[in-house]
Amino acid sequence: MPTTPPVLELRNVSRRFGGTPAVDGVSFSVAQGEFFSLLGPSGCGKTTTLRMIAGFDVPENGGEIRMLGEVVTARRPWERPVGMVFQSYALFPHLNVERNVAFGLEERRVPATEIGERVGRALELVRLDPATFARRRPTELSGGQKQRVALARALVLEPPILLLDEPLAALDLQLRKEMQFELKRLNRQLGITFILVTHDQEEALVMSDRVAVMHEGRVAQLGTPAQVYEEPRTAFVADFIGEANFFEGVVTEGDDARIVAARQADGRLWRIPRDRGWVKGERVAIAVRPEWHDLFLPGEAPPDENALAGTIVEIVFLGETLHVVVDVGGGTLVRVALRNEGILQNPLQWQVGQAVEVAWLPQDAQVLES
Repeated sequence: MPTTPPVLELRNVSRRFGGTPAVDGVSFSVAQGEFFSLLGPSGCGKTTTLRMIAGFDVPENGGEIRMLGEVVTARRPWERPVGMVFQSYALFPHLNVERNVAFGLEERRVPATEIGERVGRALELVRLDPATFARRRPTELSGGQKQRVALARALVLEPPILLLDEPLAALDLQLRKEMQFELKRLNRQLGITFILVTHDQEEALVMSDRVAVMHEGRVAQLGTPAQVYEEPRTAFVADFIGEANFFEGVVTEGDDARIVAARQADGRLWRIPRDRGWVKGERVAIAVRPEWHDLFLPGEAPPDENALAGTIVEIVFLGETLHVVVDVGGGTLVRVALRNEGILQNPLQWQVGQAVEVAWLPQDAQVLES
């Protein structure tokens, strides 16, 4: 059965500024209708990558960009099948909402009889009543309404690919969460391919079908939200997405067909899955999410779990969860996430200064690449 070619494909795309690589050999493809996110901290190369997709920057060293099966590397922005929503919204202050949304259609010389209908349809898509908002100026809109107008202005052109440059960054927390679901709804309803740039881990995990985590100009990991969260390949990915506790050791020997043991610098042993051919003496690093840890009284950890003795040094209230911070020695603090079951009615059994054991199942540890 023939497969559908990708809507967007980057092949070994690079870009330097002043001799410093901003993007270094990035390659990936995006499918029709997919919600794809470029996620990473400031300076990781995600925005430069988006600008090359949009046509504002040109790849170097023979890198290639394809859209709808055609090479567009040398094409100018308006010659590419994309729409774009900017972080600043970039609305024209002297034009009302209707004229802002219609601007791209007018530039493309769409018949006037068609423009009104398409503008009204675009405003309804983003849940702005044309009768209420069409005549308003941008200064008469809230931040969320401005964001929706910018989105309507891009959608009215009916682009196969929509580029979103941190469009929710200026919104307050509650409105940002609402707009995350709005964008996901539009992606599913319209079947348009969405490419999002964001530094917000939760935003990327909530909306995306796949996430490319970028670090120092490269894609550190590409996968579904579940894959990059539950199976981080590197310490950077594990630490940037969510929280993680890290342990390092040296492989000693296998104790059965599935598990090998590793020894920390202080001599304590913990076990990891035998997911590849470990060599005795090989250094190994693992990451364990706080919610995958268990807390026990000293000596009560189950024998099938790894257990490190320590002392509780802090308890952090985070609303729906509580983080118990345990000093396990050697300068290592381990965060254990517990569900908040209502501490006013059910006081937490753990206290600062209490001796405990932090435990985790060997299969809950993610072995990291160097």
